[in-house]
Amino acid sequence: MRVLHVSNFVQKYNGRLYWNMPFRVSNGFTRLGHNVLNFSDRDLSKDNFLRSSFIGIKEVNRRLLITCINYNPELIIIGHADSISNETLNEIKSTYPKCKIIQWNVDHLLMNSTLDKLINRSKYVSNSFITTGDKEISKAAVNGMKIHYIPNIFDASIDSLKVFNNSLYEFDIFFAMSHGVGSGKLKSGKLDGREELLKNISLNTNISENFYGFNNIEPIWGQSFIKQLNKNLMGLNLSSGKPMYLYSSDRICLYMGNGLLTYINESYGFNDLYTKDDIIFYKDDYDLMDKIIFYKNNLEKAKEIAKNGWLKSHNNFNEKNICNFMIDKTFNIKSGKINWPDISY
Repeated sequence: MRVLHVSNFVQKYNGRLYWNMPFRVSNGFTRLGHNVLNFSDRDLSKDNFLRSSFIGIKEVNRRLLITCINYNPELIIIGHADSISNETLNEIKSTYPKCKIIQWNVDHLLMNSTLDKLINRSKYVSNSFITTGDKEISKAAVNGMKIHYIPNIFDASIDSLKVFNNSLYEFDIFFAMSHGVGSGKLKSGKLDGREELLKNISLNTNISENFYGFNNIEPIWGQSFIKQLNKNLMGLNLSSGKPMYLYSSDRICLYMGNGLLTYINESYGFNDLYTKDDIIFYKDDYDLMDKIIFYKNNLEKAKEIAKNGWLKSHNNFNEKNICNFMIDKTFNIKSGKINWPDISY
């Protein structure tokens, strides 16, 4: 199948976001045997003498239509491709009636106008796939568009470390955040609610933390990120926004997928994906810190759980399994066994 994947392949960031979702999706479809052509809408929209996406909007839509003429896709996948207009999608649907158009989204449903963006595409997209399992996603199932939960995608070619095999650790726990991937730098005065927990951990003299994007420490990217991640026994999977069922940022792939013993608040419902032998659930700040201290002093047990989580993640939620699920739902094929709740509306 010829698959045209329209998303932000972040060429303008010179490789510092090589682990992003678009690459995982394209890898999944390629490894399932499909021909995948990547179309980086954000980069192409800035392909003008002023490097202005505003000026380039019309041109990137024109180039997508020309790409469809040349490639004749059988499936178009759009992922956060905000520069592509609904008018362009409508023209594609009219010109290529047998071509399916689907989309994926990894943003928190209640942030960044995610719900509105999903609904806005509903007349032009047959299926949407989102990394939130909360029943609130049903609000986007309008105008004939179906919506489905998918876990965050693990990819062994990207998440390639096995930190649980390290013999020494410089730090106990790792966490990295940013104020947006665009600038890649801290924004003065910006807070998102996670700082209090990070501060409490950093003030605990029994815990050695390795935090970035916090307390005036700039975010890190690319191999600098991986180098620092590899120095820690544990990772804190702390997402911004209101807890929603089965929602996590993609850091869960970077942490669990690279073999860190990973912590997540129990309010996200990840006990439907993992057990206490795969990941550490915590109730509140104090429970979290108590467990960090316990596992730093019980190294072999910590490594065992980290390895279990790494194995389950790569076996159950890998790029091929999830992209195959996307194909099954899109083409109404009876899905094979999946290892996550089938939440569809």
